[in-house]
Amino acid sequence: MYNIAVYFQLHLNATRGGVKSIPNVQFQRSEARKHLKLMMAPRDSGEIITDSMIPDFLVTSSMIDRWLAIDPPVFRVRSDFDPILEEIERAYVFGFFFSALAAAVVTVERMLNSTRIDLHPYVSPKIKQLWDKGPTNDWQPNIDALVTWGYLSEKLAGELQQLYELRCKYLHTGSLADLEKDSFQAINVAYSVLKEIVGFPPRLFGMTNGALKILNAADPLFQVFYKPHIIATPEVEGTPPQPAGLTTRTS
Repeated sequence: MYNIAVYFQLHLNATRGGVKSIPNVQFQRSEARKHLKLMMAPRDSGEIITDSMIPDFLVTSSMIDRWLAIDPPVFRVRSDFDPILEEIERAYVFGFFFSALAAAVVTVERMLNSTRIDLHPYVSPKIKQLWDKGPTNDWQPNIDALVTWGYLSEKLAGELQQLYELRCKYLHTGSLADLEKDSFQAINVAYSVLKEIVGFPPRLFGMTNGALKILNAADPLFQVFYKPHIIATPEVEGTPPQPAGLTTRTS
């Protein structure tokens, strides 16, 4: 039996790691400014836009600081709410803190609901009060379920509980005095949840010779969230077998 190479359709956000690895701080920030200029380009433009077309003064030092401070998943599988996920980074970097917080909170709520609903038929123990139940605005039952099934750590569960309190604060009549700080907290928690569920977590994937390798294809999380995004590529007759594991491509 031959191994086959496997391709994923995924979202790739790898520029930040390369920029952060630059030892010269001035050059690092110069490279970050180039990426931020391109983030400003209209997405629906029919023209080719380069960073040299956008003046330096439109990218402030605080924007660069915020871009370097956050850590989105490098890889993640696509979802039906990708536009919301992408707005988290853009809104925070450009200083729209409430929009960034709102996008992060919506991302977490959708992720908790979809993960609990989609995994429930395939995991144990079954949770009677959640069985065959749709989305809920109450995060705690979803958090408890995912901790019980081993898909959230106790530490991340605690951070989610704190974020739920922030959600309620801004949803109702809470003070806006700490909006920037609270926005940063919400973003970090949202990215942590994404990395645990749809961001190729270490429990399911490793890296071998520059390619992702499946460690546990039988895990319900892999079956539900990753397998549907696989494009299998069988060997062409007369060519040597491909190495086991995953090769990635962007879409």
